[in-house]
Amino acid sequence: MRITYRMMTSKYSTNLNSLSSDLDKLNTQVATGRKYAKTSEDVSSAVRGYQIRRNLAKVSGYQDNIQHAEGFLTNSESTLGQIESSLAEATDKILQGMNGTQSEGDRKIIATELRTIQSQMLETMNTEVTGMYLFGGTNNQKPFSLGADGKLQYNDVNLDSLVKGSAEADKLENDSMYVDIGLGVKFDDTTGEVDRNSVFNYSFPGLSFMGMGTNTEAVPGEAVSNNLYDLLGRIATEFEKADGDYSFDKVDKLYGLYKDNSLKAYQTTTEIGAKSQYLEFMTNRYETQNFNLEERQTQVEGVDAAYTYIAFQSQKVAYQAALQMGSSVVQQSVFDYMS
Repeated sequence: MRITYRMMTSKYSTNLNSLSSDLDKLNTQVATGRKYAKTSEDVSSAVRGYQIRRNLAKVSGYQDNIQHAEGFLTNSESTLGQIESSLAEATDKILQGMNGTQSEGDRKIIATELRTIQSQMLETMNTEVTGMYLFGGTNNQKPFSLGADGKLQYNDVNLDSLVKGSAEADKLENDSMYVDIGLGVKFDDTTGEVDRNSVFNYSFPGLSFMGMGTNTEAVPGEAVSNNLYDLLGRIATEFEKADGDYSFDKVDKLYGLYKDNSLKAYQTTTEIGAKSQYLEFMTNRYETQNFNLEERQTQVEGVDAAYTYIAFQSQKVAYQAALQMGSSVVQQSVFDYMS
């Protein structure tokens, strides 16, 4: 068969375009590190790659939520530590006031110090971080305040009026903040609300450790506030009494109630620590999962960098050689130099 010039130039042009296309593909792979630029180039790998990226996005979302919850718990723990310090200081003052060597004037000074600690505690219990109150649940206003009678309130509810286990108390105690950390969010079929066992609770309503309701057994004939704030105020009131009205036995009983109720704050600190440890466990778990997913993504979508670079350089040499060969295959014409 006779090979014509037209056939030679046509074949050369086709091969050169093929080399150029392959060179461009390899160049893209070297630059992006991906096997394909369009889904149509490798549908199977693209589908698997999409699933992996979707899982990576989920893990990233869980990690962000965990980081938020960890920050909130850290602030809660440090703030609760301040409250515990105030409670410990108040304990020292109470024991000092109960000393039989204290005069009426000394007890009044101690009472003033206890009321100062009260004010500090109230301010600390209303600590706000990035627009959120640490111990107020979902409430976006200061959770703790004083009523007209000077008694402590939580979200505008008098703490003395609350009964542990009542519907109102349960509602306030369960008013917490939750995040999805990959536990498998579920919804109640009846109410449509989120199942709280399927999300992570990272907040602690303040009344859970401050106390609520009254105690009628500590001091006969008197309903004594269970919450630590009012209880401190009640002890201060007793210290302010004159020698003839002051009762050591009454202070001793009030102090016993104060000690018992103070334990709730320390128990809450332990709960915060347990939650923080769990979040640390979940963090490590997701870091491992994220690493494995990225490895899998590289296998599915990525290229062998060394092999691809060598192939790119080889293709580049072949393309340049083809260009040089073209000068002998394609004859020059005067029309090539005409503009």
